[in-house]
Amino acid sequence: MPPSTAELMTLAGIAYGDPGRITGYLATDSLTGGDWSLVWLAAPPDPPVNFAYLARHRVTGECVLAIRGTYPNPFSPAYWADGDEDSPFGDMVPWPGSPEARISAGTATGFDNLRALTDDAGVTLAGAVAGLPPERSLTVTGHSLGGTLAPVVALWLAGQAPASAIHIVTFAGMTPGNAAFAALFGPGTAFAGRAIRCFNTLDTVAYGWDRVFETHDFYEPAPKGGMVVAALLLATTARLALGGYGYTAIGEPVPLPGTVRTPSIGCELIAYVFENLHQHLPDTYLALLGAPPLPFTLGLGSVVVPRGGAGAAAPLHPRWPTYYLG
Repeated sequence: MPPSTAELMTLAGIAYGDPGRITGYLATDSLTGGDWSLVWLAAPPDPPVNFAYLARHRVTGECVLAIRGTYPNPFSPAYWADGDEDSPFGDMVPWPGSPEARISAGTATGFDNLRALTDDAGVTLAGAVAGLPPERSLTVTGHSLGGTLAPVVALWLAGQAPASAIHIVTFAGMTPGNAAFAALFGPGTAFAGRAIRCFNTLDTVAYGWDRVFETHDFYEPAPKGGMVVAALLLATTARLALGGYGYTAIGEPVPLPGTVRTPSIGCELIAYVFENLHQHLPDTYLALLGAPPLPFTLGLGSVVVPRGGAGAAAPLHPRWPTYYLG
């Protein structure tokens, strides 16, 4: 059985942090409590468009592959490249061996990037997973873009080692592919009962790209996005329908009932944007799961900033000196 959803969301959130500090985060986080050790750490390319790490529980032997979401610094080209991976538009890419099953072009790019990652010793993700004990269970998880890519990576890994027990637990992920692709995780497949999709009911990102227009009346009684947001949602919904993409969600849905904050900004459109951001943040998901926050914050949802204390004063990993603040 996979770890708890709170533990998995913590591991997924830690993937946003400075790679040089992930060992420390695993050792000191109040939820993981030093129970998890690092097995494989990707050396992100420059710019670090996609990133993942592999951890193992010291007692149970359970393994988790945590895939980072959109790179959290808009001053890096990686942020904008990840934004392209989030897009549902463009030509869809057939899944090998299942020609009717297709994933978005952006998802395919992220998937290719993850497969190409290596650690400092040149070990690939596939090599690291192949080196795990054969009796182990592996859970693939991620938040946001990481949650979109997690099912794709898990399906690929299952093809590499079909006898392995692989679970999928995603948070705030978008739909990576069409109905035929989603069927590869349904009844009669190796992932039947092993794929879970957790989402905040007020997180608009988690409604992409199969239920986009359902978000048009979010945040009662306020803040509202007004005509601008309504027009954008309608245009996106129409474009998805006309394009025949057929995006379909993967796995058993686990809704986490969100709560609207009282607006503190006078401009309703800006307040709406900030509420969208708040509802999507990893710490919001952790709060909904009754878990403590991450050891760092995503300032304005985009920049990693240590929370304070001795860890904040420590120098950043020299390999990535310009990408993280604090």
